Amino acid sequence: MKTLADNVEFTQWLPELRRAVMSVRPDYFGLPPERRLRYRLDMPDEDRQAIVAALLRAHGHADADETARREPRHDVPVELKNRINEWLQPLVGIGEDAFSLNESFEAGKSILDFPTLLAYDQDDHQFQEKARSKIDPSYVQRPYAGALHSTWGRCMVGGRLCYVSLSMLACHVGGAMQEAADEEIERLIPHRYVPGPNDGDAEGGLIQWDRRLDAGGQEGLLEELQSRVWAFEAKRRNELMIELRDHPRRATYLVENPFRDVEADEQHLLVIFTDPSALEKIRFTSFLSDCRALSKPLEDLALVEGRETGRTIAYVNEQHLELVQSFDPNVVRFRRRRKVMMHPTTFHGLG
Repeated sequence: MKTLADNVEFTQWLPELRRAVMSVRPDYFGLPPERRLRYRLDMPDEDRQAIVAALLRAHGHADADETARREPRHDVPVELKNRINEWLQPLVGIGEDAFSLNESFEAGKSILDFPTLLAYDQDDHQFQEKARSKIDPSYVQRPYAGALHSTWGRCMVGGRLCYVSLSMLACHVGGAMQEAADEEIERLIPHRYVPGPNDGDAEGGLIQWDRRLDAGGQEGLLEELQSRVWAFEAKRRNELMIELRDHPRRATYLVENPFRDVEADEQHLLVIFTDPSALEKIRFTSFLSDCRALSKPLEDLALVEGRETGRTIAYVNEQHLELVQSFDPNVVRFRRRRKVMMHPTTFHGLG
């Protein structure tokens, strides 16, 4: 039986990558397969920086050492960052697609500890639920029904880097419901967010983000409508997740380049999984072929999205009509306002 280490795809390594690794770790290609794999997944930061510098020099970039030093802080142009990611992916990924998860693992764990995507998702769900319970002792932990929600990964497709986003169908449809509801609410009650009295206040090296609704005098009605719709969306998303778990379809939907506002030369893939039985069939060492083996037409996905967004839009209009007829603006419901502090870069990036 093949091991994960047997899936190292040297055929995807460009000559520049081979020479860069040799310059930093001359004994690499003489190591046993398992040790090579472990080195790639647990690569020391100084080795990675030196390999990046060697790759930059090989591709004719000036100030290679300084650029390699700044690169881990994302202090390089996006286009160059994408090229570096592409050069490195055959080194840091595993299996026939050089796949890697761009997510954090618990100390002592790596992608090698999870033979399937299901094993990873169950482990991450348990970790997240325990963390929520620590923050809020009254929190009731949810049973597992599939938890992937915009989980990021990377792989190689056709010799090029591909950014991969992984989501459960219920979570993906929940996002479509929210987008449809937001557009309908905006149509019914035009509104915008304006700076509040504390917006931009500095405290402890952070900046406060304080935005308030401006709905032309209908702020109370708008907030009540939003509150009801958000509760409806969360309830329906959880219902759909349980329905799909209990009546599994074991399918995937592969959506190529689904995102707007990305660099023109970037390659993206959205993979949507119907339920945990689909995750059980996905191995990281054969990620794309396993996903394609379960893939269903995107028309099926569109039918589910259309059904749920239609139901959501109908609910928005029902609740809006009821509130217009019964809402008393003089009765103000107490809502806890959270104090949001941000890093200055993040705050200014939000405009």
